[in-house]
Amino acid sequence: MAKSKESVYRLSSLKMEKPGLLALLFKRSPRRSITSFIFHLGVWCNIITGLIMEVAFLTTDVSTAFSGWGWLLSWAHGITGFLIIIGGIGIIAQYIRKPAFRLAYGKVFFLDLAFLAAFAIVGLIQFFPIFGFLSIKSFTPTSIKWLGTLHMIIIYVWIVASLIAGGAIRHAVATIAWRVINPASKPTGLMVFADACGKCGRCIEVCPTYKAFNNNPIEAPIIKLKTYYQMHRSKKFTPAEIRLLSEQLATCTQCNLCAGVCPFSFNYAALYQEMLREAQRLAVVKTI
Repeated sequence: MAKSKESVYRLSSLKMEKPGLLALLFKRSPRRSITSFIFHLGVWCNIITGLIMEVAFLTTDVSTAFSGWGWLLSWAHGITGFLIIIGGIGIIAQYIRKPAFRLAYGKVFFLDLAFLAAFAIVGLIQFFPIFGFLSIKSFTPTSIKWLGTLHMIIIYVWIVASLIAGGAIRHAVATIAWRVINPASKPTGLMVFADACGKCGRCIEVCPTYKAFNNNPIEAPIIKLKTYYQMHRSKKFTPAEIRLLSEQLATCTQCNLCAGVCPFSFNYAALYQEMLREAQRLAVVKTI
């Protein structure tokens, strides 16, 4: 790879060190893009401030302890919400401009986008009248309360839908699971990462096999991972699927550049070796 490309992709993760959650947020996420960092920082801070506000609202003792500080929590929650919007706009721009990002994220991007948009719109409608930026005469304490309820309903529905569809929420939960899981537990660790993957598409951008096959999606590292994940979950490997696994292994150069640019330092070469062992085991079973 040319020196100019090395500076762009920052291949420091070739050490194959499994990053911690804080390292992922503050060191690896900015390498992906500054908008990704802003978005993730906003999400985590928004969750923290939101939980504090909910607990204070539901618990009298806690509410008394925070008496007089409600304005500070509300402002902090609103500002972190703006961080989510700013970061989200940047991520949308990436989805439009970068084919590798679109391929890695897939159509579930639109599910996350729809819920985040609804979440942001309701939040803004709440924010402006409460802080005096927009005077709406029809807004009463009751209507603001109903908006708060709608705000929470959108969040809860998004959590369930995103978990089922494999969107951003499943990514967040799987990232925590992937961090604490024993890396030697294969193929469990590999399967957890299939959900934890941030879908940034950087592995696709540097893959020589993907480029050699005229950007064939089947040859993209993350697509191979998703294919193996689906096969492993179904536990029904057909002879054609076993042959496909072997062919994909044969085309991979094992250069591990994908691991070098991956924010998670995920070892795709180890994945392919695990795929080959699984294919060989199933082939033997089917022969018997």
